[in-house]
Amino acid sequence: MNANARTNGAFSLPNLINKAIAYHPSIKSSVFLENSAKDEITGAKWRYFPTPSFSVKQVKASSTDINYGGDERIALLSFSQPLWAGGAIDARLENSREKFSVAHESTRIAERDLALKVIKAYSRWYDSFLKKEAYGKSKKEHDMLNVRLKRRIEQGLSSISDLKLATSRTTQSGTNLNSAIIQHENALRNLEELLGLKLDPEALIRDFYIIEFGNNLEKLKSRALLLSPQIKKNQAESRALKSELKQAKASLYPGINLRVERQWGDFTRAESSPQDRIFLELSSSFGAGLSSLSQVKQIKHRYKSAQSKIQDAKNKIAQQIELDWASSKSYKQQQELLLISLENIKEVQKSWYRQFLAGRKQWNDVMTSIREVSQLEAQLANVYAETATVNWRIFIYVKRMNNILKPFSNTKPKRTLNSSKTLWRPGVENVPQAGISDKVLDLIFTKDEDEVDKIVWSADVETHQNIIKTVKDNGFSNFIKKMDNWSPSKKTSDKSIQFSPKGEK
Repeated sequence: MNANARTNGAFSLPNLINKAIAYHPSIKSSVFLENSAKDEITGAKWRYFPTPSFSVKQVKASSTDINYGGDERIALLSFSQPLWAGGAIDARLENSREKFSVAHESTRIAERDLALKVIKAYSRWYDSFLKKEAYGKSKKEHDMLNVRLKRRIEQGLSSISDLKLATSRTTQSGTNLNSAIIQHENALRNLEELLGLKLDPEALIRDFYIIEFGNNLEKLKSRALLLSPQIKKNQAESRALKSELKQAKASLYPGINLRVERQWGDFTRAESSPQDRIFLELSSSFGAGLSSLSQVKQIKHRYKSAQSKIQDAKNKIAQQIELDWASSKSYKQQQELLLISLENIKEVQKSWYRQFLAGRKQWNDVMTSIREVSQLEAQLANVYAETATVNWRIFIYVKRMNNILKPFSNTKPKRTLNSSKTLWRPGVENVPQAGISDKVLDLIFTKDEDEVDKIVWSADVETHQNIIKTVKDNGFSNFIKKMDNWSPSKKTSDKSIQFSPKGEK
């Protein structure tokens, strides 16, 4: 791709796109959704950590109830750590990462769509600007010829009917000019709404240029397919469904958790010492009936639909590039022909005007040549505008948005797709399928790929350090000591439980 070399001013099209992206609410909305998806990744990482739980229970039982013959109030602190989840935790983290990719590409799609709107508004403004200039020049020439015609009537060289016809032609040129002015004002207002600022037409026309390309259509198509945010979004959605499928399959396996707890007080005996327990829990949830199996099939169908969307997006983008490429070539040929025609009709106009002054041509011949010049200039303005639209649209499709904006902005990119944090994964391994449940599941589901099933411990290094610091700062060990010193009485006390030493607030 070869772009014509030119210094880009503050109001060049790439800079206008940059201003629109920095201002427009639709981009801000997409960025907020992207940040929300990033927080979901953090939430998925927390599932590798133990789940804390603290509860205080109080009972009022009859004196004959042997099950509650001890303390009336107990406190329980527990931590539950997943040891084996059938791959569900890894699949959830993978799913959250893919959802972030979807949100990230959605932001890029919003940026690209806004850029295309700016290009369209910019091209319409340029079209209206050139037409306003052409019809304005035509109006002046009609006025000058009308004045000369009045002098000829005064000299008896022309009739009153000639003046009426000339006035009609002048009025038509004024109508065209007025229409072009209105279109120009509306186009400028539309462009200002996209950018959120006032624009100076003189600055816009000074920095205007149309980008050009080489003659390699296949390279442009492959580049557009490689960089398309729509294709990347569809691919991320497909991967998200794949991880969702892993979660659904994992729900058919029982989960193994390690739970440790410390209990203060006892319902069965009074004034007991704090008690520590360790549980190994095996739990499963298959859903109502065979709903889990139906969920797996449903996700598989959605996955196939996502694959079809990817191919559909590729076809549309390739077709768009081909159409814009053909249109660009066609407009270039039209531009060359119109420039030749315009140059010829201008020479005819000058010749006829000289002959009109010499008395060898009629005034209506000169007016006809003036009108033809303005019409050709209006057609040429439309060709220039359409060329700008298709060429800049190709440019948007074959360049990364960051690369488009980077040369024209001093701001640093704020979003990064992948984190460089190190993960601790000392105990992740593949569990061999040997049980009867595995053999049954092998008959129901086809093997897609090896899945991580066993999770002993996995933690984000930075998050793990933050947890340790938080525990220390909040005096967690002091909390345990204070709870150990608390002995709930058998009778309900009016005093509240105190976790702070005497004298502290």
